[in-house]
Amino acid sequence: MEFALFLGCTIPLKFPHFEVAFREVCKTLDIGLKPMDGASCCPEPVSLQSINVDAWMTLGARNLAIAERMGLDVMTVCSGCYETLKTVKVLLGEDKEQFDKVNSILNKIGYKYNGTSDVLHFVELFSQEEMLEKIKGSIKFPLDELNIAAHYGCHLIRPSKIMQFDDPERPETMDKILDVLGANTVAFASKLECCGYCARLNEDIGYDLVKEKMVELVHLENKVDTMVAVCPACVSQYDKKERILSRRVDEDLDIPILYLPELMAVAFGVDTEKLDLQRRSIRPTKLMEKLKI
Repeated sequence: MEFALFLGCTIPLKFPHFEVAFREVCKTLDIGLKPMDGASCCPEPVSLQSINVDAWMTLGARNLAIAERMGLDVMTVCSGCYETLKTVKVLLGEDKEQFDKVNSILNKIGYKYNGTSDVLHFVELFSQEEMLEKIKGSIKFPLDELNIAAHYGCHLIRPSKIMQFDDPERPETMDKILDVLGANTVAFASKLECCGYCARLNEDIGYDLVKEKMVELVHLENKVDTMVAVCPACVSQYDKKERILSRRVDEDLDIPILYLPELMAVAFGVDTEKLDLQRRSIRPTKLMEKLKI
């Protein structure tokens, strides 16, 4: 099993420890990852798409063309990258005029997009039955002592007509992975709410969305040990704003936010120093003590 690894921009630039965790997980699960030499930004699915959809689609198609040259499907580690590349593939497959327009541009720089490579998010792969069994067999430290909140975010499952990934109203793929790791996944009302990362023109909206979710989690009857996300933007949004909000609302919002492969790597017995788990605003110290690691 081998994929063209699309790292995107955010993880290499801001969260290299997320890449370390993901590579360790894939090594444990015997998943091969090949670098996409020459790949660019996906590009980001909100701003550029809104400004110039042709440029957005052409850049996305160029990235997919690189994977096609490699003869591999694309593995994404960021939900924004996943949405862009998957949407570009779907829309170009439906619109022959746009397909030809994009290729007329790509041909000028020596590329051609054919639509032969599929696009996956790692959650899509890891939640398949065969992979769940493999994950289960790789566990060295079961997470049965942990209460975990799953944050799906927006770009992983929406727009559902295009993404066709999980049930947008009752998603379960992340929960399947957490369940097989032994964790207790908690139910909460704001589970499917946006993190607010893209509301940068009105930052108060972002703070309000973070506040709604984190205040709910700290007041659950079963104390939440961590919230897990699968997009670096979501992890960053909650981690940074949670600390600031603790001062604003005069309440101790102290739930650490982890990237799902980090938690998987912990369960697989990867050296926690290699994972650099302390590199965040809310450090998972209590969580590690609970796991006796």
